[in-house]
Amino acid sequence: MTRYILRRLLASVVVLLVIITVSLWLTRQAPSNPCLKEREANTCACVKENALDRPVFPVYRPPVLEPTPGCEYYEPEVMVEVGGTRVLNPASWGETQYVIYLKTLTSGSLGMSMKTDLTVIETLGAGLPFTMQLGFQALIVAILLGVPAGLIAGLRQNTMVDYSTMTVAMVGVSVPSIVLGPLLIMVFALELGWFSAVGWDTWKDSLLPSFTLGLYYAAYVARLTRGGMLEVIRKDYIRTARAKGLAEKVVVVRHALRGALLPVVSYLGPASAALMTGSVVVEEIFNLPGIGTHFVRSALNRDYNLVLGTIILYSSFLVFLNMVVDVLYTFLDPRVSYDD
Repeated sequence: MTRYILRRLLASVVVLLVIITVSLWLTRQAPSNPCLKEREANTCACVKENALDRPVFPVYRPPVLEPTPGCEYYEPEVMVEVGGTRVLNPASWGETQYVIYLKTLTSGSLGMSMKTDLTVIETLGAGLPFTMQLGFQALIVAILLGVPAGLIAGLRQNTMVDYSTMTVAMVGVSVPSIVLGPLLIMVFALELGWFSAVGWDTWKDSLLPSFTLGLYYAAYVARLTRGGMLEVIRKDYIRTARAKGLAEKVVVVRHALRGALLPVVSYLGPASAALMTGSVVVEEIFNLPGIGTHFVRSALNRDYNLVLGTIILYSSFLVFLNMVVDVLYTFLDPRVSYDD
């Protein structure tokens, strides 16, 4: 198991490097200069500080920037001709945006925000506690509502209970958060007055957005749990357990439940990453100061460093939680082993 985890960690580093490379290239393809929105006196400093006047990779492509009068841009004398293509002199590869950004990452930093005086880590750190709490509460809602509903539906197949539960789950999957959120606000905040419509001042204010975010995932969990239970409940070892005279509760909890939860665990890996890193829609609806809000505003403001920092954070969560799911498989299913 230890060797498997080490291999997965090494593979995770490679995956993150690929994500960083592609994301850096994509953010630099927008045809304008984000520094032009700054005060004129700071435009040149912004371009130089973020190396926007330099090539992204060693293969030379002119910077896609709107030139600013009075600013000294990257000198092309370090270019050489290789097969009819202008490329950077190998001695100047360290001056590309890609290498400069990798050096920033290895120093333990995500760079400075291009629109504020804060670092990317400070900006994301301010929104991370709200997003983590919201995601964790939504995950609890999804598990507490989805797993029991799926178990009941699976054990009562083709009955009114099964049909009713799956109908509600289908509605939950079909109704997006952008519709569910305003409906919950209208009923529980405006009509009943139980919760605040927007903002996050107390713990109570987090309940409504948590249910808005968690109900969608609870519907998926219910459907997956039902499918897993229907598959496991007909296995030979379940028949054997019943033939031994075990109570139905013992058969379900001790024997069937672990196998039925395998598809749920697989789903909760990426779902937990999505929940923990925030829902853009839910945070915008309830005006929450989470990571999703920062991501939207950084994309609109062309804050390259903050966009990349958010992508790296989300990708790290996703890769790590997928690895955790694979490890949990060995505890839920004894047939699964990663030992060489």
